[in-house]
Amino acid sequence: MTFLLLSALALIFFYGIYFAARTARLGLAPAHFLDGGSALPGWAAMFLLPGIVLAGIGIDRHLGLVALYGLQAGHIGMGMIPVAIAALLIWNRMWYVTRIANLTTPGEALGRYFDSIALRVVLLGLSVLFALPFAANILSNAASLLEGATSGLIPRIAGVWLMALASAFAAIIGGWRGTVQTLAMLSVLILLFVLVVTLFTEVTAQSPGFPIAAMPQENGIMWDRLPGVLQNVFGVGKTVPAGGIFTAVGVASTLLSLVGLVISPAALYLAQTSRHGKTLGLSAVWLTGGLLGSILIVGVPVLAFRMIEGPFALAELLYGVEPLISVMLLIVMLAGAILAINFFVVGSTLLVLREAVLRYLLPQLNTVQQRLAARIALGFAFFFMAFMASFLPLISAILASVTLPLSVQLLPAIAGLTFLRWISRGAVLAGLTLGMLIVVFTEPLGLILFEGLFVDLPWGRWPLTIHSAAWGLVFNLLLVLLASAATMRHPQRYERDRLHNAIKEATGPASRGLGAMGGFFIIWSFLAYGPGAVLGNTFFSDPIFTTLMPVLGVPSLWIWQILFWLIGVPLIWLLANLAGFGSVSQDRIKPITLGPPPGQKPPGWLAESLRRIT
Repeated sequence: MTFLLLSALALIFFYGIYFAARTARLGLAPAHFLDGGSALPGWAAMFLLPGIVLAGIGIDRHLGLVALYGLQAGHIGMGMIPVAIAALLIWNRMWYVTRIANLTTPGEALGRYFDSIALRVVLLGLSVLFALPFAANILSNAASLLEGATSGLIPRIAGVWLMALASAFAAIIGGWRGTVQTLAMLSVLILLFVLVVTLFTEVTAQSPGFPIAAMPQENGIMWDRLPGVLQNVFGVGKTVPAGGIFTAVGVASTLLSLVGLVISPAALYLAQTSRHGKTLGLSAVWLTGGLLGSILIVGVPVLAFRMIEGPFALAELLYGVEPLISVMLLIVMLAGAILAINFFVVGSTLLVLREAVLRYLLPQLNTVQQRLAARIALGFAFFFMAFMASFLPLISAILASVTLPLSVQLLPAIAGLTFLRWISRGAVLAGLTLGMLIVVFTEPLGLILFEGLFVDLPWGRWPLTIHSAAWGLVFNLLLVLLASAATMRHPQRYERDRLHNAIKEATGPASRGLGAMGGFFIIWSFLAYGPGAVLGNTFFSDPIFTTLMPVLGVPSLWIWQILFWLIGVPLIWLLANLAGFGSVSQDRIKPITLGPPPGQKPPGWLAESLRRIT
């Protein structure tokens, strides 16, 4: 199995390098290395969206959680509906913002719209978090998996550097366009392999699996139900929740953290640099909500039941039946990590380069020199990421834990840029600051720092089984709403109105039916993964509306999940097609310029810092 696994990994990496070389030989302008000419093929973004979400969740991690917690952890699969909807709404509008106002990066878009250098700095900080600790944590886990799969033939540190080096070669050669296209094909491979492995495992199994056989219960964990709406516990590390940690509110807040993937700086950059067309709707409806949702809700519990003893035990079992299927199982987990590492390192590094280096430090570089600077920056980024994965795995894990919830705190700012023109700069900055502080102090980073310096805090991680992303966003939104209400007639409102009027003119009747669909989505969310989801525990197995006791043979919660997933996919389709968010077009665009033309002079505090350093 080791030889086949290493051969398959080598084939994936060589394919990436070959595709990157072919991209480099297309004769594209040097500036296209950084942004793909803002015309990335639609099929690439279409296939890459579900890959980003699945890789960000972590295939091996999610399978392990479902094997341990059962269907309550599997309920996270319901998040593919809100994630697809968030991608439709935000990516569509970010594409129009880029073409209308010539705001080519997320930092430039938010910074120019709100006239705020601080927002640019926040975007840069998030880019660094995604490129280094977040990617390093994924790479460290993948290298540990490779060490176990090869029985120690490739140690963890060696695996880290081998995978980082192979990924760096492809990125340095192909740039943004080559990376996106290569990862899009890798995303197709992962989705296909998950389906093949799941079906083959069940067809060849000698013993009954899920849902015929029940998942074993350990430590009182309720594998077939949600353990209530909320639990009055002080958080992980302080008290142990009874029945499991995935309460209805715990699941809902965890799904909110997944939105941080589609509004991460690199994901927004992908939306801004994609070509016009209708592929966004196809990706959100059929690939993310449809195919990926079915894999996570229907397929993962079936496969996780076979992986209760770990992935290596199942791989060894499959190897005795068909070696290629055994290797496919391990490739699914490793390829997901490779996809996440490449996407976030390359996208985030190019954003940092464009936002900081080429704008303020080296603005005099021509396009050829900019391409060289990008290649050097990518080399350094992969080196430092591999260094953290090799020698600082604990620090990487602690910093990675705050990356997604911190990304979620950008939602009010992005909502102001794309939809809600009345959200002001001061409100965004105040809410963002408060939300980020709360995130830090409901994750290990803040708890370790504060308790190491002062006294123990009364709460642990995720108090009341509510994810830190939700804790931060609730206070963030509350402060944004209060502050925006006090600045409704601020002079900056004129510039914000100009952009929103231009977007409305460019999109035409794209918002028709949006209010009705929003109301239906709230009702659906309440029942699908909100507090109403606990009805699914007994709705089909012990209904209160009849005295009959149906014999289903499957858990009631699983039927509830499948039912509301099937209802959710048409909701995405309506948003993509009826409301028009599934397609983008340049036909009605009338470019505008926000405020005075941007200069290349850095702000005073940044110029003074640079002077002191140099």
